[in-house]
Amino acid sequence: MITSIKKAFPVVAGFILLGSFHSAEARPGNPSCPAGQTIQSTLSSGSSWSMCWEARDKEGVVLSDIRYQAPGQARRRVMGEISLSQIQRNYDDGSPVRFLVTSSGLGGNNFINLTSSECSGGQLRYAAGKPVLCESKKDAGYIYKYGTQTAVSGQDLSLMSASQIGNYSYTVEWIFKENGTIQPKVGLSGSLDQTGSNASFGWPIQQNGQVGVGFVDNYYWRMDFDLGSSNSNDVIEQITSTLSADRTRRSKSITRINTESGRNFSPEVKRFWRVRDGSETNGFAPISYELVMLNYDHQSVGSNNESWMNRDIYLTKYNACERFAADNSTVNGCGWGVNSYTNGESIASGDVVLWNRISYHHLPRDEDDNVIGMRWNSFKLLPRDWHAVNPL
Repeated sequence: MITSIKKAFPVVAGFILLGSFHSAEARPGNPSCPAGQTIQSTLSSGSSWSMCWEARDKEGVVLSDIRYQAPGQARRRVMGEISLSQIQRNYDDGSPVRFLVTSSGLGGNNFINLTSSECSGGQLRYAAGKPVLCESKKDAGYIYKYGTQTAVSGQDLSLMSASQIGNYSYTVEWIFKENGTIQPKVGLSGSLDQTGSNASFGWPIQQNGQVGVGFVDNYYWRMDFDLGSSNSNDVIEQITSTLSADRTRRSKSITRINTESGRNFSPEVKRFWRVRDGSETNGFAPISYELVMLNYDHQSVGSNNESWMNRDIYLTKYNACERFAADNSTVNGCGWGVNSYTNGESIASGDVVLWNRISYHHLPRDEDDNVIGMRWNSFKLLPRDWHAVNPL
């Protein structure tokens, strides 16, 4: 058998308590940020981000009340709350499905103590006496470069936490850019926890023919958009670019989505979604954010005919007890997962939650014996018409 990682993560004593582990539902309608859990950061261009963070037993680090301001522009709220709401693992050999967030949890004792060297130049933030979050600024390269004009470089605000679940380590990072882009990321490392003898379900990784069993990790992100001053007037639109029959032109169409539903991304059709505010504008057009899918080549519909895996995104009306994308508690009449959340309720000019699933299929290789190199999966939330001109 491949042994698990035995790295001893140091425990640093004497920390001031700046947070605690929580097992609460999703954010309340009027959130407040506990003392010591506010993040406020100004980047090199003068753009600034502010938000609240908390550490939960299940989701790990959760961010809320996220606001962005470009230099000389209005400060606006982007999101009420964002979290990694489930990691569903399907093994290639048909082994039982695992729901890592709800069965084990990214937080609590599974948080990895971060060290000052891992957060070089940044600030460690603590929950229940543990350093669980690194806040830092990173060189982001060009903000823009045009012709012979002077190239303008910028910074990213990075918030990073790490969790150990069995043999596997998950690193969750949020990147906040000067231009208002948000990029949630999750990285997988650790050591293989399942081996076998049938190479049809994996890859031989040892001289004795032992096979590392492949698996698919499905990362479900829960995003409660609350654009602008109101959390109950957001609008969902699907933008589709369709190629003409002679494949010489693309025509754009915009469809408003008024009821809870699931949707699929299509690289050929060029389909994406945006959340726009029902009233606030940049002086010309409604402010909005669009979802930009990445790593779509690994997208999976699951190996066990799970209905909740048939869609890439789900759009639902905000409900505090709809906390996890799958394996959610059904106490008090709440649904089990995203497929049951989409029950036809109206989301027209409402408080909308967007659930985004990204998949990663890991087919082991010899280099995964004994430690898997970091594998990153991410997507982007891109401001669209947030400003009337480029503010940077």
